[in-house]
Formats: sequence, structure tokens, C-alpha cells
Amino acid sequence: MSPVKPISYWAVILRLHSGAWSVAWANRRKFLIVFAILGVSLLALHSLDHPIMDQLATWRTENVVQWAQLISLLGELHIAPLIIVAGVWAWAEWRRNHQFRIPLIASVLAMLTSGVLVLVLKKIIGRPRPHLPVPDQFDWFHPTWNSFPSGHAMHWSALIGALWILSPRLAIAATPLALIVMTARLLVPRHYPTDLLAGAVLGLLCGICFGLAARKLTQTSTRLPDSTHHE
Repeated sequence: MSPVKPISYWAVILRLHSGAWSVAWANRRKFLIVFAILGVSLLALHSLDHPIMDQLATWRTENVVQWAQLISLLGELHIAPLIIVAGVWAWAEWRRNHQFRIPLIASVLAMLTSGVLVLVLKKIIGRPRPHLPVPDQFDWFHPTWNSFPSGHAMHWSALIGALWILSPRLAIAATPLALIVMTARLLVPRHYPTDLLAGAVLGLLCGICFGLAARKLTQTSTRLPDSTHHE
């Protein structure tokens, strides 16, 4: 059997994107069902947003808000999720365990894709953040209101969704930190509970698509270039 020739990182990125879209299209009916359930759940739970926020307001001491602000930084610009990916990648390379390369690339792509998607949805839906002195409403295509859905929730959930397909142990390890960050967003406060629910579900779906695409790609015995390998 001839040796498997490595392919470039760009080729892997393109294949993962194509594979993720193929997964989404192949499961479009299931996705529509999930979206319908999510929509009904959001409508049902929307009435609880303000009672929950009022209850959380009793917990917001100055120290709690400061800690919540610090913790919420772990989701800004994918900082903490990317640090997790970089740390796992460095550990795997040190152990010369190159099988993690494609799964980790898929995780990064899932987070970046969810980040683009959440920016589009925020601009379309236009919900003001809870700390603003304006009524809670949905003002379509409002240029500055960007509470729904939560970007932090989408970033973290996309990472967890991809890892759940590719490395359940890593997904389980990252989940508590993701939940802590989401809770901090409520305490700051920068999001309503339904913002987090929508972001978490959409992020998981995005991550699962990239995770399944990565699993299929790795099953083809595809490998990335290895600086220690010589043809």
C-alpha cells in the first residue's frame, strides 16, 4: 500500500467547510425540527427573562459584578476557547500525537463560523441588552442593539459541539468553564437567559457540523504535513 500523501492546511480548511455545509444540508429536516423546538421554547421562556434577571439583581454586589466582568472576558474574541485549543494542540504536538490536528482545526472553524453567524443574527434581530435604560423589545436591523443571541454562548457551544464529536473527554472538561462564562454574562448583566439559550443551541449545531465533517475527513487517512516526516 502506497503511503498517504499529506495535504495542506488550506486544503483541510476548505474540505472542513465544505463537509460542514454538506452535513447541515443532509440533516436539514432535523435542523428545522430543532429550530422549531428552539423557537417555541424561546417564546415560552421569554416571559421568565425579566423575573430571572430581577432575582439575579439581588445577587449583584460590587464584588460579584467585578468577578463577572473578569470571567466574561474569557469569551471575548474567542480568547479562552482559542487558548484551550492552542494548549491542547501544543500538548499533542509535544507528544507527537498528530491525530488531534484536524479535530482542533475543525473546532477553531466552528467557533469562527459561529462568530460570523451571531454577528449577522444580532444585527437582524436587534434586541437591546438588559443593562440599557430602554424597554426589552425586538427592533429589526437596529444598528447598535445586539443582545440576541449571545456570542459568548455560541463561541463556547461551538467548541463543545465539535469536541463532543471528536473528543468527548475534552468536551466534558470544557463544559463547566463554558457554563461559568454564560452565568457571568447574566450577572454583568449583558444578556437575558433566552439570549444564552439561543446562542448555546445554535453554537452546538455549528460545532456538531464541523465535528462530523472532521471525523469523516480523518477516516479517509488524510494527514497534514509533518515537519519531522520526510518522504
